[in-house]
Amino acid sequence: MRRKIFALTASLLVTAAIVAPTTAAAAEPALAAPGGPFRVPPKDPPQTVPSPVGDLKVPPETFAMTCSQGPTGTLTTPDGKTQRVMLTASHCVNTMPGLPEVKGEVFVPLESGYARIGERIASNVMPESTYDLSDPILSARTADWGIVLIDDSVNATRVSFSRDSGGGVYGEPVVLTGIRDLPTLQHGEIVFDNFGQPICKDGATSGRSCGTQLARTRNGIYSWDLYYLEGDSGGVNFDPRDGAILGVTSMALGPLGKLQPADRILEDAYGIPDGEVNNYFVLTDSTAPHTAFVPSGEESTRIDAEISAMNPDIQPPDGRAELEKATANAQQDARRLGEKALGGNIDPREIQNTAERHAGEISKWADVALAQEINSWLD
Repeated sequence: MRRKIFALTASLLVTAAIVAPTTAAAAEPALAAPGGPFRVPPKDPPQTVPSPVGDLKVPPETFAMTCSQGPTGTLTTPDGKTQRVMLTASHCVNTMPGLPEVKGEVFVPLESGYARIGERIASNVMPESTYDLSDPILSARTADWGIVLIDDSVNATRVSFSRDSGGGVYGEPVVLTGIRDLPTLQHGEIVFDNFGQPICKDGATSGRSCGTQLARTRNGIYSWDLYYLEGDSGGVNFDPRDGAILGVTSMALGPLGKLQPADRILEDAYGIPDGEVNNYFVLTDSTAPHTAFVPSGEESTRIDAEISAMNPDIQPPDGRAELEKATANAQQDARRLGEKALGGNIDPREIQNTAERHAGEISKWADVALAQEINSWLD
């Protein structure tokens, strides 16, 4: 998902799993790393964006999709070919409604810039209504998977780890052990055989969090208390008892989360028979540590600074002052229209147009004022 204007952090529970051995510190740090961040840039990013003070020049990174990495491994296709791949969510590697078309190339944020790690080679197609939850039943039923082909030059690891947007850490690195391959359910079927089982996720926005599984369907495992945030999508979810991979982060409504099961990703993408996923997909051998990725909050600050440098003559407005001005203008027009109505001069169209115009202005400046207030708290 797109980078956020300001960072959100969560205080999250951490449970123990299979901790990565300390000897892994000697290995070359991995760029393809479960729980780490990744970016998918657009083909032709807009050079400007509208703002309350006019069009702003912006760098290309402004429009990059922001997601988290899923598990990595080597896949042997049913026809005998091998591929090094990363599993993730479809909406992370495809064009989102209303946003610029993406390339399908995948990069990770480093201090030195953005390093390519691979490209999308497969994904399912998601109906537009599944993105905005306008049809929640369809959203719950729809698969959400993508597969990234990892470049030959990129080092990968089976260790899951994450930092939140501010660089905070909420748990030790965990060695993933394989994919939990559950019996595939029929469309519309729901079972509760996983109810009460633990689950943890790593995501590049909120970091590590742990909760409880509730139920599962053909294309979803539902959980409580993981609190997925924007930018956590695509990140690995696992069982903290044994490091088994459950799937990748897909969607959330507050504490209620849905992940895309990892076994279903491989069954759908490659036609692997039910129950045989681990015969075709083997996790990366390496337990190397993660590369020192740039936290998304630091990345946002860097991009904001670049935007300011590209627009030296534009001063940010005082959101609170503009909100007060917009409110005063609305009150003035309300009095004017009230006086006209008392005189018997009522124009419903004028009243509606005036109300809509002022509502838009007040909403716009209220958003600016709130963002500035939150940014002042974070500074």
